[in-house]
Amino acid sequence: MKQILMEKFVDKLGCEVYPITFIKFLLNKGRILSYFSKASNSNFEIRGTKYLIDHSDCKICKTKDGDMLCRKHTSIERVLNAKDVAFDVQTETLFYKNEIFKMVGNKLVIVYCPHPKLINGEITDKKVRKINPITIEDPNLISLKDYAPLKLFNSGDLLDQYMKCWFNNEFSLITIPVDYNGSDWCLIGNN
Repeated sequence: MKQILMEKFVDKLGCEVYPITFIKFLLNKGRILSYFSKASNSNFEIRGTKYLIDHSDCKICKTKDGDMLCRKHTSIERVLNAKDVAFDVQTETLFYKNEIFKMVGNKLVIVYCPHPKLINGEITDKKVRKINPITIEDPNLISLKDYAPLKLFNSGDLLDQYMKCWFNNEFSLITIPVDYNGSDWCLIGNN
């Protein structure tokens, strides 16, 4: 089984995306695309906290020290100020650091991909695949900025490969091709 290092893929692409973000997309592709699809539905309604671009009224941000923002507003700020963004030509999805995102009509959908090195306790499929979506509907956000030049890639090509990236001090994670909607995974020991 030939393994392709995701870190080398990122370097070659020349984007500012963490390797685990691409891996999380491959593990959750169908699920992530369903978030975009749901946001495009005219009956879609944001449940829970309705985040805006401006974080000045955010209760969680107000509890943070200094210039720190809550996790949701950190993702929003990153996306709005991103440089060296990757673009999946197959799904028309954007990638930057830990964020996978797309403007869907007048809504910005961001999927935050926490690194699995943050996993506590037993390593489970649910914990490895964990992603956190947020949808922002703000009248002050009409469209995203022009991220040109985008770093283009095709996620379909990656789904057919065994992609490998650093998981934690003990293991590396390898994707296992399954189908168009996502990959499976396994861990191998680091040498």
